[in-house]
Amino acid sequence: MSKVDNFISALKNNCREWTCSLHTTGSNQPAAIFREVKKLGYKFEEVSPNRWAKSMYCTVCKQNTTHYKLLEKEPVFNEKKRLLISKDTRAKILRILDNKDAFTGASISSVAEIDHKIPWTRLDEDVNANIMNEEDIKNNFQLLTREHNLLKDRMCGFCKNECKRPPFLGISFWYDGDENYRGTCYGCGWYDGERWRKVVDNLLKDNI
Repeated sequence: MSKVDNFISALKNNCREWTCSLHTTGSNQPAAIFREVKKLGYKFEEVSPNRWAKSMYCTVCKQNTTHYKLLEKEPVFNEKKRLLISKDTRAKILRILDNKDAFTGASISSVAEIDHKIPWTRLDEDVNANIMNEEDIKNNFQLLTREHNLLKDRMCGFCKNECKRPPFLGISFWYDGDENYRGTCYGCGWYDGERWRKVVDNLLKDNI
C-alpha cells in the first residue's frame, strides 16, 4: 500500500475522530499526503476557512502532531472534464514547441503527444489550450514521444502516491527543491524536461 492508501485506511478506521497524520502516513511530509487525499474527494472538518489541520497530542507519537478529521468514509467526486485540443491549436502547439521531444531535444518522427507539464491528475481543472498565447503554451505543455509520455505517466503516478519525485531518467537532480513533493512539480525533470536539460548543461559548463 502507498502512503496515501495507508492514511486513507487510518482515517476511515477513525472516521469522525481526529487522526494523527504523522505515524499513520509514515511520511515526513504528512501535509502533502493530506492534500493528495483531499484531491480524491474526501471531506474533512474545517477548523477555520480552508484550514483542516489541528495540532493535538498523539499518544503513539508522544508529542503534538497535526491531526485531521474525516467526516465521510466515501469520497464525493467532482467530475473533472478533459478539454479537447482543436486541430488548429494542435498545429500551433507543435509549431511553437518545434515538434521536439522535451526529454531528448530530438525531433519527433512519429506522432507527437502534447503533454501537460503538471500531470492532469494533479490539476483541479483542465487548462484550455485553445485560448492560450505562445507563452502560456510553453508554460503549460511539452511534447513527448508516446514512449516518453507513458514513462512520465508512471513516474508521476508514483509521485502522486508516495509524494516522492522520481529521479529524471535515472538521474537524481532537481533544478529546484529535492525528491520530496511539496505541492509543486517545479524543479522536476518530468515536469519540464527541456528546462532540466538546460540547467544541467549550464552547470556542467560552469564546472569545466
